[in-house]
Amino acid sequence: MSITLKDRKETVNLRGNVYELTLLWNREDIRRCAFGMAPDYAHIRKDGKNFACITCYSNDTGFSVESFHRLLVKPEWEVLFRSEDINTIPLKELLERLPIG
Repeated sequence: MSITLKDRKETVNLRGNVYELTLLWNREDIRRCAFGMAPDYAHIRKDGKNFACITCYSNDTGFSVESFHRLLVKPEWEVLFRSEDINTIPLKELLERLPIG
């Protein structure tokens, strides 16, 4: 199964909040990379503020989402999506699986 990289800029209203997903791949760097690489931008904003960081790679399904945090500070939560594809999972489905209260 090949993975199709998809740049995403999506917005969804959920429980009275506005969530924005940004996922941007640098296709020039991917062509020069022998192994998978992370996207240039992969994050979720809630009501215009940083909410979560996404860790994913160009050559693999599965990704993780963790609460936004400062460098060297442990995040409050982290959710692993072991078999889902960040390029195709609907934003609302992703959000419903996060501990957003």
